[in-house]
Amino acid sequence: MLQRPQTQREKARWVVLLVIAVLQYIILGVGLILSPQYDKMPLHTSMLTGRAWLDELLHPGAHPNRIYIALGMRRHVFLALVVKLRAMGFMESERANLMLDELLAIFLYTCVTGLGIDHVAERFQHSHTTISEHFRKMLDILSSSDFYDAYVRLPGVDDPPPAAIRNNPKWWPFFKDVLGAIDGTHIACTPSKEDIHAARDRKGGVSQNCLAAVSFDMRFLFFTGGWEGCAADAMMYSRAHLEDFPIPAGKMYLADAGFGICDALLVPYRQVQYHLAEWGRAHVRPLNAKELYNLRHASARNVVERIFGVIKHRWTILQRPLHYKMEVQAQIPSALVAVHNFIMEHDNADLDRWIIDEQAADGMRGFVGLQEDEEIDFGFLSTAKCIGNQEKRQAERKRDDMAQAMWADYQRILNERMDVDMDIEPVD
Repeated sequence: MLQRPQTQREKARWVVLLVIAVLQYIILGVGLILSPQYDKMPLHTSMLTGRAWLDELLHPGAHPNRIYIALGMRRHVFLALVVKLRAMGFMESERANLMLDELLAIFLYTCVTGLGIDHVAERFQHSHTTISEHFRKMLDILSSSDFYDAYVRLPGVDDPPPAAIRNNPKWWPFFKDVLGAIDGTHIACTPSKEDIHAARDRKGGVSQNCLAAVSFDMRFLFFTGGWEGCAADAMMYSRAHLEDFPIPAGKMYLADAGFGICDALLVPYRQVQYHLAEWGRAHVRPLNAKELYNLRHASARNVVERIFGVIKHRWTILQRPLHYKMEVQAQIPSALVAVHNFIMEHDNADLDRWIIDEQAADGMRGFVGLQEDEEIDFGFLSTAKCIGNQEKRQAERKRDDMAQAMWADYQRILNERMDVDMDIEPVD
């Protein structure tokens, strides 16, 4: 009878001691948190701040490749872009104590590397909020009409034929009314779960589809992005042509067979050898007017595939997108297209880094993801609905006349130079 009360008292005592210990730990933890001596460890403590790193890149004694590797352009182009933005009224960020050149560097570094906010914040020694906010700010600036429209422009009605056409006897005078080339390209994206189905392209990837018209000197003349990955190139063209992509009467763009033939688009013959790689492997001359026309059409239209290769390799973000909202992701290609044209205007030698040998381009298969398969079925049907039979017949006659004129000129030259292969060029 005496043992039982002692056991109960022991249990009660242990419970009280346990409660007291827990309360002590709680009080100690709260005290540490509320203590004025408690500080969180700072994250961005590097002596090489973003400002200091950028100053290194911009120093006249720095190796010129450093800034090109980091920001995608040479020093004088970067400085010219800063001057241009400042002249347009864009200023430093007083709240974040960031100068305009560092704001631009944050944007360019993100696009060149495709790195996430964590890595960019570490490089520039700023908070995630500052990096994200100012990336968005610079994106809005470079995709605004003030900047974009100044560098991405359609040819004027009275502009002379492109020099690349005039100076190439294989293209002149046959392509004298051609302004450039047009095509679509898929840009990787990260849509929401609700939008991912529409973003699936026909290869199973997740992308936004974009349409571009480009000149023969590797500049963008027109660009529209943000389309679902499942959208056909020809559907984008039909919509753009109706809204903000006028083509002067009598002028045209080179396009692949997926667009369908019409007054404004010059397309290749179907069921006739076309791609440059096919000709390179065959090592034979064209056998008739249609084959010759397709070969020369492919060599001229190849410029649009080359320019897509340049921007996708200069700007890694186009292949490795960040997790922004889709409306932000849709802005990024347009902004980078405008920056590409700015670079071209200020650096004639820029393309030397990307295109070592244009004659061995072969659709630039060395560039990952290029020479995408033509959207023969979906694209052709989409365009065909908007083309009347009369327009189609007129366009076909014009193409036939062009092919026959090329063939006659080709035969004349062959007769004069029997041992010269005028059209087959070395291809990888």
